[in-house]
Amino acid sequence: MSRIYQKLNFKPARFSAFFFRLFAALGLVGGLLGGAPCLMAQRALLDPTQTVGVETCRDCHDAIVGSWEGTVHEKSLAQLTQGKTAAEILAHVGLGTDRLTAEGSCVRCHFTQESLAGAVQTTAAVSCESCHGAAAEWIDVHNSKSLTRAERVSQAKAVGMVHPDDLVATGRMCFGCHVVDDEQLVNHGGHVATSSGFELLSWYSGEVKHNFLVTKPGRSVKSNGDEPMPIPVERRRMLFLVGKLLHLEAELRAMARCADAPVDAEGHLVQAEGGGPTYGVAHALAIQKIAQDMAAVTRVLPLKEYDLALAVMEGVPMTTGHGEEFAAAAAEVGRIAEAFCTSHDGGGLGAIDPILGAQRDRVASVGDGR
Repeated sequence: MSRIYQKLNFKPARFSAFFFRLFAALGLVGGLLGGAPCLMAQRALLDPTQTVGVETCRDCHDAIVGSWEGTVHEKSLAQLTQGKTAAEILAHVGLGTDRLTAEGSCVRCHFTQESLAGAVQTTAAVSCESCHGAAAEWIDVHNSKSLTRAERVSQAKAVGMVHPDDLVATGRMCFGCHVVDDEQLVNHGGHVATSSGFELLSWYSGEVKHNFLVTKPGRSVKSNGDEPMPIPVERRRMLFLVGKLLHLEAELRAMARCADAPVDAEGHLVQAEGGGPTYGVAHALAIQKIAQDMAAVTRVLPLKEYDLALAVMEGVPMTTGHGEEFAAAAAEVGRIAEAFCTSHDGGGLGAIDPILGAQRDRVASVGDGR
């Protein structure tokens, strides 16, 4: 598949004709509902009875919570509930604005809910537990003073904490929302299919500070709790390289849910109701970009894991109605990412440093965009 995508040429005058040839070759020309969507699990909703809320985290991590406040993740509660974009998306799918903080497709990525006084209430937008998992089962272990830090981390992870030292689990939490796997939300609601420009390292390094607890020579980890520090270069390499694999995994998983063919029988590119690319087209383009990025990496740093992942991607039958094959490919790429983390720690991968140097850490502005 990557060989086909490397030939993409997006001159506007040739756009529809190109896609007709491309998707005809891939077997995607035909009815718009060429196959049933794969009913694989989407990102799960946090159980509000198992969340403890931001203020519980603030008790020990005041500086970290303070860093989160004022970010897009935190401000999006007001942005979404008061802005017009979310209302337009809801209207397109036949829902009122009262459903915004209750509808599962919205809540699972945009809000944190708690069970307070026996009632489910939305208490924050994207917050600590959105990324680290509902904390009721692991918060006491995480806070235990009778355990070493290594024991606390290990035992908390065993009961559901997504800890930053697990790059795969952490990255999957990011891609679980920044790669949208709800086809009708995109095609009929006008929601974006993938956050524009999303790349794990640059977004992880930008607005949301994740490095308060990086060990500083001569000082304990806990004493660094109010000092956000640069990400060590070895970890930056791993975030970048693992990020490409996890992004590919997420896009393949999203394609497993694609039912609508990207072009009609006459070869006209199907557009979403808002005029943008459909779910299938958007995710296909994202896969193309990831393949190009991975190819660029292998030109300076040969990686067997990248070769394997690209081979898996090429083996997917690119036709509607093949959700199971896409899902299997996503699972295999995920296993490759896990193996990569087992085999590498970022050392000896300095050949990609010039590529990392070209990355710009993302600091987003709050607006009413999608």
